[in-house]
Amino acid sequence: MNRNNTPPPDVAAVHITEEHLTFDLQDGRSISVPLACYPTLMVAKPEERAEYEVCHSSVYWPKLDCDISSACLLRGAKEARKYAERARRRKAHTAAT
Repeated sequence: MNRNNTPPPDVAAVHITEEHLTFDLQDGRSISVPLACYPTLMVAKPEERAEYEVCHSSVYWPKLDCDISSACLLRGAKEARKYAERARRRKAHTAAT
C-alpha cells in the first residue's frame, strides 16, 4: 500500500519486446524493466504475451495467469520466486511434449 495513499497510475499502453516490458502510464511516464524480472512473460510465446487485459493500474495475461501492476514496476518488484519456477516448469513441460 502506498504510504501517501495516492493510487498507482493507470496503465495506458503495454509494450513487450524480447528484452523489455514497458508500461506507458496515464500520467505521461513510461516505465520499462528487463523481461527477465518476469520469467512467466519471458518464457511465454509471443502470442501468449500479446493477449492481455488492462484494468486501471494492472495488466493481466489470462492464458499465463500473470498479473502485474504499475505499482510493482515503479517499485522495482520482481516476480515472486514460486511463480517464476512455475513458468520454468511449464516451459520444460511444453518443450517435452
